[in-house]
Order: sequence, then C-alpha cells, then structure tokens
Amino acid sequence: MTEWVLLTGASGRIGRRAVDALLRKGYGVRALVHRRRSGFPDDPRVILAPGDLADRDSLRAAAEGCSYVAHLAAAWDMFPPAVNEKDNDQLFASVIRGTYDLLEACRGLPGLKAFVYASTDAVYATGPRRFEAPIDEDTELQPSRFYAVAKIACETLCRQYGKLYGLPWIVVRICWTLDSDELLRVFGYDFWQGGLGDADRARLGPALGEGRGLFAPLCADGSPGVDCIADPLDIAQGIAQAIENHARGLGGTFNLAGPAPFRYADLVARPAERLALPWASARVKGIEPYELRNDRAIDALGYAPEWTMERMLDKAVEARLAKAGGRKA
Repeated sequence: MTEWVLLTGASGRIGRRAVDALLRKGYGVRALVHRRRSGFPDDPRVILAPGDLADRDSLRAAAEGCSYVAHLAAAWDMFPPAVNEKDNDQLFASVIRGTYDLLEACRGLPGLKAFVYASTDAVYATGPRRFEAPIDEDTELQPSRFYAVAKIACETLCRQYGKLYGLPWIVVRICWTLDSDELLRVFGYDFWQGGLGDADRARLGPALGEGRGLFAPLCADGSPGVDCIADPLDIAQGIAQAIENHARGLGGTFNLAGPAPFRYADLVARPAERLALPWASARVKGIEPYELRNDRAIDALGYAPEWTMERMLDKAVEARLAKAGGRKA
C-alpha cells in the first residue's frame, strides 16, 4: 500500500527534486500547489492538491490520508535586492503563520508518522558570525535577520506541538542551496561588490562587473573566503531520507549541507578558464569562514551528499556553455 507525503514548496528548487526522490523510494506525493501547476512528473503517484498556507481548510484537505508531511515552502530571498525579506510582517505571515496553520491542520491527523520541517543554517548566522569550531546542531542559535528569527520560532513550534499534542516532528536545517543557473552568481563580482572597499571597487568593477569576470572573496584578514553550498539533489535526497528513516530521526534536529565546505580561491580558476573570463580576489567586509557538519544526519538518517563544489561548478559551467551555444571544455 502506497504511503503518501504532503509536500509544500513542491515546485521549488529542492521541492521538485524531492518529488522525484520520494517517488524513487516508493512514496506517493501530494504536492500543495498555489499558482504553478506545471513541471510535475506524469505519474499517478503525484497528486496536485490546490491549497495555500494561508488557508487552513485547504491544508486539512491536502493532509488528509497522508502519513508524512514535508514542509519546505518559505518566502525568502536567494540574492539581493531583498523582496520577500524586506518586510517582517510578510515573513511573519508566510513563515510563522503558515507553519502554524499547517501544524494545526496536522495535529491529530490519523496515521501521521512524521512532520518534517525545513529550517535553515541562517539560524546560526553563518556568514557574518565567527565560529571557533565546526557548526553542529548544538551550536548556539544566533539569527542575523528576521527570516532566521521566523525559522527559529517555527522550529520551536514543532517541538512544543510534539510535547503538547504528541505530533511527531523532525527538523532539518538546510544550508545555502543553489541550482546550476544560480551558482556562478556567487562567484561573480557583482554579488560581493557591496562589501568591497572603494579602492577595490574602482579597480575591479570595470574589469569584472556585469558578468565580465569571476571573483573569489577574501575575509577581512586576507584569508580565503569559505562557504557551504549544497546541490538541490543532495538536499532533496536528505528530505527523502528523513521520511524513510523517520523512526530514527523523530524529535531530532539535523544539519543538511554538501559533502564539505569549500574555499572560493581554490576553485575559481577552473570555471574562469573554461568560460574564458578573468578573475580576481579582494577582501570583503563582514564574512567569516565556517563549516556546517552533517554527521548527525549521516548517522541517523542515512544522508549521503555526493555533489562536491567541484562537481557543481562543472555542471554550472556546462549549463552556461550550452545556453550560449558553446562547446564543453
């Protein structure tokens, strides 16, 4: 008998891969859809459930008969300028209120085995915060913007619904996750120019700005910038693993990231060469190196990230060359 997963955010960069990952494991997917209804697999195990996180009745109808809920939907900004995150009221409504309404729709749901909540590594303030050790799930939370405050509030809601109503929950904290057509933007000068000094902007802007070149940020002390970015395929696999191995994960919080952190300066030369672009480095204010550990998810959920940054960059370069009509290098 097919078990069904209610999936919110099913049309997003992670959600649409999670649909495929869940299907491969034999689950049926009830995808909550608001506007976008195209792009889903033509499979009888995929059902599009019309609904909205602001409409609790539609959430109850969508959740009926599901053994699992994976709540991935959230309004946030991947790149500046901020649109969704500029208004705390909007974030409160879409993130906190939406999660509350979904929890209300699911508490007491017959046969519910796990409510998987997708949180974020922003709850640790990765990027601007200095860490003395690798980040694990016990690292003190310290939001750097209201989006992270909202996610912390939702994590707390899940935990307290578990205590108060017996709702079975799992929290996954997802690192920065980028598609191939987005990845090269974070190796671009334009992404980092706001943190550069005036002299470096004047020197590098004409050569690298507006996509004319690539960029590898340095920390304020001159050391290479370090980041953790994951491929959506890995994170989708992690969501599916949380569902499949829910019995080992209930009541737990798990970081989901790529196989390892990376240093921009170590990797920028190859894509620059393949794309025939110049590249440079400079110090950027307000960034600190960090490492997000996956050990707990690997041990308990069977999480097995495969997409290194080298592989992700190769895929991104190939996609750009193909789009431009060029040949693979």
